[in-house]
Amino acid sequence: MHPEENTYVRDQNARVDPLLTLGTITVAGLREILADLPDEAVVVVAGEDGVSPLADVEEGWYFPAAGDAAPLGRDADGNVHEPGPRDLYAVLLHPTR
Repeated sequence: MHPEENTYVRDQNARVDPLLTLGTITVAGLREILADLPDEAVVVVAGEDGVSPLADVEEGWYFPAAGDAAPLGRDADGNVHEPGPRDLYAVLLHPTR
């Protein structure tokens, strides 16, 4: 399925309170930001624990109120997260650390 045909993400995230997404960047916005940058540049994730090169990218559920996330599909315990009204379908960027 082509990404533009997948309305699930748009529909799920449209139900979330807009205040929870204030100041966030979408995948489309990130593509636009990165479009003119050199392909050889290393992507580094900055956070409270310092900085680290980007190691992995995955889709998942983000819980803005808790600052936590869960994978799509089954987690390590075999459970599947059913999205609630405050859960965002998101792209998770994992640093190397």
